[in-house]
Amino acid sequence: MLRTISRRALKTLLVMGALTLVSVSAMIALISAQPSLAAQGADVLRDLIGNEPVAQLESIVFTAHDTMQQREYDLGMEKPAAPWSAADALPNLTPMPTFTATSIAANPQRASDSAPAPARLPSAWQLSPVTHLGTLQGEGIWSPYLRSRFGQAIAYRTFLQPDPARPYSLIAVVAFDLSQTRLHYVLGSEEPSVSGGPKGTGKIAADDRDNGSLLAAFNGGFKATHGHFGAMQNGLVALPALNGFAAVALYDDGRVRIGEWGKDILPSKNIVAWRENARLIIQNGQVSPRVAVDALSDWGGTISGSVVTWRSALGLGVDNRVLYYFAGPNLSMPTLARAMLAAGVQQGLLLDINASWVHFTAIRDVSGKLSADPLLPDMKSSVDRYLRTSQRDFFYITSP
Repeated sequence: MLRTISRRALKTLLVMGALTLVSVSAMIALISAQPSLAAQGADVLRDLIGNEPVAQLESIVFTAHDTMQQREYDLGMEKPAAPWSAADALPNLTPMPTFTATSIAANPQRASDSAPAPARLPSAWQLSPVTHLGTLQGEGIWSPYLRSRFGQAIAYRTFLQPDPARPYSLIAVVAFDLSQTRLHYVLGSEEPSVSGGPKGTGKIAADDRDNGSLLAAFNGGFKATHGHFGAMQNGLVALPALNGFAAVALYDDGRVRIGEWGKDILPSKNIVAWRENARLIIQNGQVSPRVAVDALSDWGGTISGSVVTWRSALGLGVDNRVLYYFAGPNLSMPTLARAMLAAGVQQGLLLDINASWVHFTAIRDVSGKLSADPLLPDMKSSVDRYLRTSQRDFFYITSP
């Protein structure tokens, strides 16, 4: 009898192992080809078997995918390549002479003239190159990316090679001048929210869509089930804030602050929106010790920080003037932190992870019609998701 049970148990284990192997292989292929379908499949599995088993399966899949990429690199099949060149800078709007706010107010027609700009010009915004972390040409060099309606560069981008063990792993960095841009937050029509709880519209404000000021949009944080991190937009609290967790707060005067809720950021009637997500990655210009601890409870209770996958983050520079967005594949938490520190982030937090949810698009107005251009070529699924009703929360940027 004991021998029969043992054989049955062994057979069951072998079948489960075979199914797991097939599932892992299928998920690797699906993640590469159709990340949005892979994400939907993961959500279905979570409803059936719960968060923890799916997180374990995701960890297995991502680790197997990482091993495969490393083998391809070792065999010369995977080679590091810059995602863009300096010549690819996106001219979001037709360059025009720049004017001070005072001169435009005095003569509104002047902004469309071809006459030379007045003598009194706002100083050009520039960023110092980021110290190389890898060997690719162009790494750490900022190129103009987004421009104001008057042709001024108000966002730059660069890329970094933050992982010596994975030279093919690149992270894109976009830097916004907050003195010339404004950050907005939108609650999704489904997330983050609990069953029966408040939900957002999932839409960019009509005025910001129609007045020619919309520059870019990018992903928010985790779903509610992955940490119940707080979120609020214009007084609508989808989830209450949790003390001790990382938050980005948007104030009614346009200020942006990133810090620990309950310590660096306190409740205020002047806050128009806030979003929490996991713990601080960068705190007071240093990598948080929690990044090395790798606790699931710190990073959303899904996959651990050591697992290599798509990750995104948000950070502020030393004077709170520069807002940084980071995104890339093949990133662990320590690798992401290394890139953020190199770029000059003083306070920074994790945003969403995994291929389907990490998404950034520049917004262009072509003959009165808005279109979305992804920051990285692999951000190819539902490119215009933030120009429609989004089920997930997100941020967007406008210029004055």
